[in-house]
Amino acid sequence: MWLFRPKVPEPLPQPAPLISVQEMGHLASLRINYSDVIEFTQRLTQGIPWTQWELRFGGTRVLLVARGDCLVGTDLRAATYENKNAAAQSALLVLSAPTVISARVNHAPRDRGGSYFYSVTDTGLEPLIPGSENREKAINSALARAQQEVERACNQPDVVAAAKKNAEDVLRPTLSATGWKVQIAWR
Repeated sequence: MWLFRPKVPEPLPQPAPLISVQEMGHLASLRINYSDVIEFTQRLTQGIPWTQWELRFGGTRVLLVARGDCLVGTDLRAATYENKNAAAQSALLVLSAPTVISARVNHAPRDRGGSYFYSVTDTGLEPLIPGSENREKAINSALARAQQEVERACNQPDVVAAAKKNAEDVLRPTLSATGWKVQIAWR
């Protein structure tokens, strides 16, 4: 009888749950809403040849109410193991520090929460000069500064710390459901 009994394969040790974690890609763990008032002045000047001086004709002053948001998260594809112990089913999951996944200035209409120009004023001779090139430069420069400010606000140490905590709060229950005891470390 025992000759015809099928041989039961021995269970293979299960790999640590990192494989499924890596397949998750980016884990967005924090969203930051941003708003600020940006004041920017684009001067209209003409350089005086062969000198370091310039004539100021006027300028355009822009007052922008900037609104935006950003996502901060961790790239789980770069996660690595350390201290794997298949017998004890334990491992150390090493994650890279959270970074800004996306940062944007909201260009939606004002009534839908978007950014808007509160004031665009011309000074000096600017209103008398034909064309709107300096005005466009001022508006574009104010929007570029707003974009930089959104990115800067999302790279603050307290934001990164909150993103780490949120990522751990998401990953711990997921990893414990696999039966492995996984500790999380940041590099």
